[in-house]
Amino acid sequence: ESTKKGPSQWSVALTPAVLFDNTPNKVEDETKLVQIADSVYPVRRAETAFSLLGKTEEFRQYYEQNRFGDMKIGEKTDEDGYEKETRSSLSSLTGDDVSQGTDRNFFARSLPHLCTSVVGFSAIEAALELGNNLEEGESAKIRDDVANSGGVDEPVTLSFRESSARYERKLISELGSLLRGRAIGATLVELSRASYLMAAFRSALKIVHPSSGTRNTDKELIAMDVDILMTGLKVAQEEQRRAARRIVSNDMKEAMLVPLEKSAFRYGKEQNTTNIPAEEVKGFPFGLSEQKQKQNTDKSIDELEGGMSRRNSMYQGKFDEKEKFRFSESVPLIVRSIHSRAIAFAAFASSQEELGQVFASNSGGGIAGYVLDCVEQLIVLAAIGMKENNGQVISDVAEAVQIMANITALKSTLPRMFGVIMRGLFHLGMARGDQLEESFEYAESALVKANESCDNQTKSMFNTLYNICQNKTDELLQISLDNFQWVARSTRDSPNTYCESLIDYLRKIFKCLKMLDDGPKAMLYFSICGHVTERMVNIITGKYEDTDSKKSKSNSGLSPISKIDAFGLKNLSIDVQALEIFADGTGLPQLRTCFNELRWLTDALLDPDLPMLLSPENENARRRKHPFLQLDLIANVLEKYQGSGGIGGKLLGSSGGTEPFLILEKKEIAQLLRLVRIQIKKGG
Repeated sequence: ESTKKGPSQWSVALTPAVLFDNTPNKVEDETKLVQIADSVYPVRRAETAFSLLGKTEEFRQYYEQNRFGDMKIGEKTDEDGYEKETRSSLSSLTGDDVSQGTDRNFFARSLPHLCTSVVGFSAIEAALELGNNLEEGESAKIRDDVANSGGVDEPVTLSFRESSARYERKLISELGSLLRGRAIGATLVELSRASYLMAAFRSALKIVHPSSGTRNTDKELIAMDVDILMTGLKVAQEEQRRAARRIVSNDMKEAMLVPLEKSAFRYGKEQNTTNIPAEEVKGFPFGLSEQKQKQNTDKSIDELEGGMSRRNSMYQGKFDEKEKFRFSESVPLIVRSIHSRAIAFAAFASSQEELGQVFASNSGGGIAGYVLDCVEQLIVLAAIGMKENNGQVISDVAEAVQIMANITALKSTLPRMFGVIMRGLFHLGMARGDQLEESFEYAESALVKANESCDNQTKSMFNTLYNICQNKTDELLQISLDNFQWVARSTRDSPNTYCESLIDYLRKIFKCLKMLDDGPKAMLYFSICGHVTERMVNIITGKYEDTDSKKSKSNSGLSPISKIDAFGLKNLSIDVQALEIFADGTGLPQLRTCFNELRWLTDALLDPDLPMLLSPENENARRRKHPFLQLDLIANVLEKYQGSGGIGGKLLGSSGGTEPFLILEKKEIAQLLRLVRIQIKKGG
């Protein structure tokens, strides 16, 4: 409800503070400017002082003779050392050098003072004009004298009205030029306030001196620029870029906790089955309050490795119980900054239209299209700023995941944001009713473009996140496998140490990925596990060159091994089994298939029937039992295979509880390698 004592609740909620505070309305401006001649303007105070001395008429005569003046302003010399003379009527009127001062001071103090002074001058001229009206014939005679003189040598005395109008036009023209020059360095709020002030300035001039001949040219004299709307759009974009950079730099990149009083405000209520949006929560505009992380009920990943996971769970128990949003503290601030600048730009565009500016109509149904374009560009810059992270290199998985979640949260607010802006445009009359369908179609297209921009930044961040996980995995494998002995000489009952470290690291990564949407999360799960398999296969089957180990390294820096025996292959199969169990524990179907290439390789090399299956006449049997087996990889492993030196065939586990696996002698290795190479050559 609106009240006489202050603004309405809707005004407080929808108007940014930077526009709302100390912003007079048009009626208040007109009232102040009409009363300025009797209360503030220094000429009236001087007249009062002369009246006390009994010299009122002398003062008026002196004022009439000296009111049309100018003064030198600016620097005395130019860059070349020559004297540079600039004369200003506004400086003569106010007594201040209008060329001095910063842009901030000009828009905050100087511009209102200059407008007040010009309006005060016009008000006094209107009062003086009452006693200086010429007869029609005398005025015609003066105009004839002006025409006959040709303006060459004889000075011509203009009428009082013409002299006053000419000087008034000079003042207004100088004010317009000064405003256009200062507008280059203005902020969006300053442009908006200056536009509203110019609208009130024109209205005040019409009120205090409607008979002046300058009234027909006020519009052109104080117009900022024909491209002023594009200038305002560029200013809004630059301000949004700086604001996004500043907000992101102060963000801790940690998900916000849901306030207790807000997290339970719907508990006990009936579920809303209508299409009505949920109630907005203060501090989380446009549906951000609904962007909460899913409660984790699947503990299978933590239970895969009992001791360490249970200790971590006990340590983080209290913290994990608290409900969290999916976004960090920067997202509400960025969303509010976009909305505030959209309102400021709409106010600026509306005031320019009120000043009489005619803008080229675009496909958005008039000036509303420019506002929607501004909103779209602000969203694009905000998403880019969130992804660029203030120019800092992103090397942490949790930080990269949080940035992805932040961009996704920003995208989720766009439908409501565009809806609120469209309602505001229609409420202010900036979108006309006869262009209703066209305006909504343009708004829909702008929304689609904004969504695509957010998607593009999310995809880019997805690639960055995958590269981080890839590099971290490579570093872990390189450290864990440094000097690792693949010639084991015995079997293990548990996975190798490097495998346990790898699974622990994957568990930590997957925990960080839980706040992502199901689609990107599943893609990352499969990509990371597939990368692990790719690296391990390259380590086992890659060509090893002893003369130059650098040539044998892959792009990741992981060198293929030079030796391996049957026990090393058996232990590798146990590692693969542990990875498959971990994949099943994530709850993502078919994730274990990422390790199939490793499984196929180890199963074939440990198969007791492998010597028989590698014979050319048993090719069909081999394809049925090991359909995905690649002979070139088998050949590479056989080249590194360390024979038993006399103990071959099959070997049972240490306690006889494991399945038998193949152990080859040196002569068997040479024979199998020859058979494989023949078939590879034949197949090529």
